[in-house]
Amino acid sequence: MTCHNGSHADDYAGPGLENPHPFPGADNLACTTCHGGNPQGHDRLSSHVAPPPEIGDREYQRTNAKAYFNKLTLTGLDKVADYSVDGVAYTALDYLQFVNPGDVRVAKANRGCGQCHQAHAECVYSSPLATASGFLSGATFSIGVDNQVPENRGLYEDTAADVAFRVIDDPRFRFSLNTVGAVRRLNEFPVYSKHNDTGPMAIHRNPAYDAANLTQHQRSDGRAVTDSPLANLMHEQIAFTCGDCHLGSAGANNRAGDYRSSGCTACHMPYSLGGRSGSRDPNVNKLEPLDPDDIDEPERPHVRSHKIRNVAKALPNGQTVQGIDDHTCAGCHQGSNRTVLQYWGIRLDQNQDLRNGLQYPANPVSFENTARDSKLFDAAVGNRTFNGRNANQYIAKEDYDGDGRDDTPADVHHEAGMGCIDCHGSHDLHGGDVNNPSANRTWSHMEQAVAIRCESCHGTLDAYAETTPNTTYAGTPADVIVDRKSVAQRHVARDADGSYWLTSRLSGRRHYVPQTRDVVVNNGKLHPTTGQPLYTAKASYAMGRDDGDPSNGLGPTQAGVPPDGFCHSDSMSCVSCHAAWTNTCMGCHLKGEYNTGNNFSNITGDRIVYKQRNADFTYISPLFFQLGINADNKITQISSNTKVFYQWRDRNGQFSRVFAFTDRKGLGNSSGIGALGHNVIMAHSIRGRVTPQNEGPRYCVACHLTDEGLTNYGTQYNAFRAAMATDDFAALDFNLLQTHFGRNPSNQLNSPLFVHMVAGLGSGVFLFNENGGPVNPLDTNPNRFGSEGVAPASNFNVANVALNLDKIVRPDGLPLSSNAHMLLAPGAGPNRRDGAPNPNMCGPLGATLIRRLTDPATGIVLNSWLDANGRNGGQAGTYVR
Repeated sequence: MTCHNGSHADDYAGPGLENPHPFPGADNLACTTCHGGNPQGHDRLSSHVAPPPEIGDREYQRTNAKAYFNKLTLTGLDKVADYSVDGVAYTALDYLQFVNPGDVRVAKANRGCGQCHQAHAECVYSSPLATASGFLSGATFSIGVDNQVPENRGLYEDTAADVAFRVIDDPRFRFSLNTVGAVRRLNEFPVYSKHNDTGPMAIHRNPAYDAANLTQHQRSDGRAVTDSPLANLMHEQIAFTCGDCHLGSAGANNRAGDYRSSGCTACHMPYSLGGRSGSRDPNVNKLEPLDPDDIDEPERPHVRSHKIRNVAKALPNGQTVQGIDDHTCAGCHQGSNRTVLQYWGIRLDQNQDLRNGLQYPANPVSFENTARDSKLFDAAVGNRTFNGRNANQYIAKEDYDGDGRDDTPADVHHEAGMGCIDCHGSHDLHGGDVNNPSANRTWSHMEQAVAIRCESCHGTLDAYAETTPNTTYAGTPADVIVDRKSVAQRHVARDADGSYWLTSRLSGRRHYVPQTRDVVVNNGKLHPTTGQPLYTAKASYAMGRDDGDPSNGLGPTQAGVPPDGFCHSDSMSCVSCHAAWTNTCMGCHLKGEYNTGNNFSNITGDRIVYKQRNADFTYISPLFFQLGINADNKITQISSNTKVFYQWRDRNGQFSRVFAFTDRKGLGNSSGIGALGHNVIMAHSIRGRVTPQNEGPRYCVACHLTDEGLTNYGTQYNAFRAAMATDDFAALDFNLLQTHFGRNPSNQLNSPLFVHMVAGLGSGVFLFNENGGPVNPLDTNPNRFGSEGVAPASNFNVANVALNLDKIVRPDGLPLSSNAHMLLAPGAGPNRRDGAPNPNMCGPLGATLIRRLTDPATGIVLNSWLDANGRNGGQAGTYVR
């Protein structure tokens, strides 16, 4: 501790047991044990390992953009050639280990964290968090190019992953029908844009990439030609725009909300919101970055403190050290679905449509931005942006129908004080069970690795949550719950009275976990802290079995219909009803350009000639959602998003045409009027009931026709349904659609048109032309992305419609949109996607379910229901007292 005595050492040792390592103080372990190094090199920059010449010291990074990028992001440090400084030889990993001993590339080599946590290191290195295999490989699938790993072609309905941040070769791999998604090998995501590259497929100065030449590289069915310039440009766009959210680097690491490290450290040693150090080390600059919203070379961000975090721990003095918090997760999981922000009850409004009164298809009655939300904008930090966006681009509350309730509320688990890690613990995050390495695999997609389910904690109608003997984090023997892979979750235990309790891994706070069966069945059980009955008649009606047996709950009984044993939970996921809102993005416009400035690869760290020109959304709304089939073969809410349009500006400043793609399965943009992509992303907006302040779950009218709804709107529904079935867009009443979709959260109107949209048959308000421009008479914004400076309402012509983006399936079950996921147990259970050519994949509802939901003549028309406010409706509405 000669150099850092009383600084890092004090932080590290901490009071009591603040550091989770099993030793009382830092003197038991030398700094070099983790950070590596050679004291001979210590005279350079006061470091144990001298930096490689191409990275250099701070002064060098001030003037060399490539050096600064790689030091800031850690992206290409493992690719540095062996080097010598002052007669001492070093490798790339020597320096990377000194900078961050938790980097996955270091830990995988049994160095740094990997010295003591080898099993974790093995799991994490090939986990989806580290490889980004799902996102990167999903992109190659979605544009229709062949799988880059020959032995993975055709595997798992051709959805097997093929690319990752770094090469993966898993010797544990053994093909089995019971391990859907597992692969042995992943290639490193290719980079074609390296500066001064002269290879035949290199982009630098290559006329093959001129805009006029790209059209020939798209097949007639919409797929990009494999290994073509067009396919390569899309690869580069994905890497530049989306390729830094993985544990293989520290990400952009350049603005408030994005500061983090790489590997183990990304989660276990959180950075501050503004990037400034909270350490007591006097050698660390406490004032950098000067501007938390825009770090400048040679500045670097810093950890909050030099203390490792995992689960909450009680100290001998009675204090509790917090576990890994949500801000740590938000560093990556605010992209795509904005999952952490949704969990907090915050919606992205990228275009500031609410502020400008241009929300489509209708403005809310009222809204509030996030200027007062300290989770995003902290007065002490002084940040003006979060992830590069201002307070007007993040919405805290919005009320579309004027009922005074927030239509985008926070998840109830967040409101209760729980964090992301209270559901997603070691097994989910590390990519496997560290106690059973032989069972771990390299997975293609997230849902194949994530094993936690709602039922893991809350049980089902028929059974309480499954438990196994184990010990809690406090070391107490207990019966703890298990996930779907039978891995013990040591923070949720059943006590002697049969009650389940969750001890938060975030805060250490104890939460009672109600069981579904106790809520649905009137067995007299009371909440152990409030003394209130757990049973509710509404829950019993919605989740019970309609068999006349009260021990199974009431069930969704209908007047004049004999009990038939139906139960929603037999075929539906919990989130189908309990997710209050979704993130819907319609029209994702990606534009790349040839650029010889200081642009660097998120994969290799090399200087490249590719730059993102635009990454824009046409429409974002919380009001739209569809039902589909998830990997568990359950009906669930899905998102009709990932509607990607691509355009390239070449070395001569010329723009290509706008491209939209068809996937490997021939879906998305192949023939007729397609819908591009959709995704089965679980909405993290769980609600239990409507309150005076917040909207609640999706009640019956959100997904079902009712006799009252057909009485009120049957004529309009018949006309709308016929027009949508025949693509007769001129027959649509857009003013009616504006009301029934734009001002109707969770179907307050009890509208059959809303049900049509939920079934995946479309709303009619997301029509687009072949260039990605919206086609409708409602939008008066001339600056709408894709509209080329002319408001859609001023240029409305149904003859221009080429895509109907939220009509993801036909009434006969034939899908019109793309997704890259398949069932975890193909062939098991009922076929819920009849009419689809690929029923073993996730996707839209099948013909039978669509008919039941949307056909007034042969489908299900409720005469008893819960309305959007959770109140009784219909003839048999006496079940709730």
